[in-house]
Order: sequence, then C-alpha cells, then structure tokens
Amino acid sequence: MVEQSELDWIAQKAAELLADKVKDSPLADRDIELAFDIFAKPRLERLSNSFQSELERRQARDFIMMKLQERAKQLNAEHWQKPE
Repeated sequence: MVEQSELDWIAQKAAELLADKVKDSPLADRDIELAFDIFAKPRLERLSNSFQSELERRQARDFIMMKLQERAKQLNAEHWQKPE
C-alpha cells in the first residue's frame, strides 16, 4: 500500500513543473499530461510493487492528475486572470 503522503509529494513535485511553465503561457491539459509523464509516471512505476491491485494503481494516478489539474487552475488564475 502506498502512503497518501508519498502521492502528495509526487503531485507537489510534478506541480513545480507547472509553476515554471505558467510564466510563459496559460496552462492547458497537455501541460498537465506532460508534467505527469515527466515526473509522476516514472515514480509511480517504481512504486508498482507497492500497489495491491490495478485499481489501486489507477486510483493513485487519478489522485495525482486531480491534484495537478487543481494546481493548474490555481496557477492560471494567479498569473493570467485580468484584475477587475
């Protein structure tokens, strides 16, 4: 079983890639996928023996993607929303 804190750490580190990218242009779904593929996917693969089932593996992936999507929305709002 993979610890929740370990998944949070992976998501946080992958989100750092988004924080760098948002300075150039608003983040899109492709940016989120790239951050996942570059940082999170290899780490999840290393943890593959820790997952008890394919369902648990998918849940971990979905959790990290959800965290990245939330962070991308937040970063886009901070950097690209026009002040009123």
